[in-house]
Amino acid sequence: MEIKLEDLSKEENLYVILKKDFLRDLITEASKEEKPYFNKKFCDYLDISFNKQEKCSLTLRNWLNNQKSIPIKKIELIRDKTNIRWEEIERNFVGIKSGFRGTIANIRFPIKLDKKLGSIVGHILGDGSIDAKYKQVFFSNSNKELLKEFSDNFDSVFNLKPRIWMQKKTIPFKEKTRWEKRLNSIDELEGGKNCGLFYPSVSGALLNCILSNFCIGKEKIINAKIKNTPLEFKIGLIRAFCDDEGTVYNRSIRIFQDKIEILEAIKEFLLEIGITTSKIKHYIKRDKERSYIDIHRKSNLIKFRDKVGLTSPKKRIKLEKASIIRNYKIAK
Repeated sequence: MEIKLEDLSKEENLYVILKKDFLRDLITEASKEEKPYFNKKFCDYLDISFNKQEKCSLTLRNWLNNQKSIPIKKIELIRDKTNIRWEEIERNFVGIKSGFRGTIANIRFPIKLDKKLGSIVGHILGDGSIDAKYKQVFFSNSNKELLKEFSDNFDSVFNLKPRIWMQKKTIPFKEKTRWEKRLNSIDELEGGKNCGLFYPSVSGALLNCILSNFCIGKEKIINAKIKNTPLEFKIGLIRAFCDDEGTVYNRSIRIFQDKIEILEAIKEFLLEIGITTSKIKHYIKRDKERSYIDIHRKSNLIKFRDKVGLTSPKKRIKLEKASIIRNYKIAK
């Protein structure tokens, strides 16, 4: 399953940059004019400003002369006046961004709904977020392997690198997060401290476009769009989510999550792989009800180890030990 540039063509706040010569040919064919910015009827069709004194559209002229970014919805209107297919537009695509000003993502379309993208989504559902206002993607962890996994997958899928900040040590749940200093690489993270990866607005805008607003601020869901992704996407999601929200014990894996709907979806995904879990259970922590599921039985742990796996070295070693225990009994 893939996401093509065309699949984003109805979005309000996405802007694209196309190769200059191709864009000129596209607009010329659509307008039937060599200088389309003088064609008021065409500019009205695109719903862009037309300067009565200059008798032209400065917006359209800038698009053509300066290779400015163009709202993707305008590209759809222009394309409708031609015989040019979206596949050809995609071949001449340069970059995309959120809003007129912003960081350009030089993505290669189509975007595959594969294990890498699933891992990104799993980590966002776990220890990440997408800012509700600015749409920036954020992921925080103290484990360098998980931070590098997120960073490498993001670079591979979206061709974007993060701003990396090290968190100042504070008293958990009592003091607000404070950022100590910016790092050049994840390797500079000091032991025992958290690191935050910050990505530009276009990253969150794209993820929520692709996956139907699955994360807005701290409000996270596993929606129908995610439930209909390929199995390899779900495997990447489960692995990342369990690395963030799971604990491996001697004879079981426990997955924590306050939102029951997310746990129910994780249970469904695991069942697709052939892994059964306990019922959703509850406990009280810091005066708040929290929930979890357990994975028991040696056969389930072996399937989890072989089909899903874990990135965290400590959890991976514990899982390996739990998977080879003899005389295994179901934990109560």
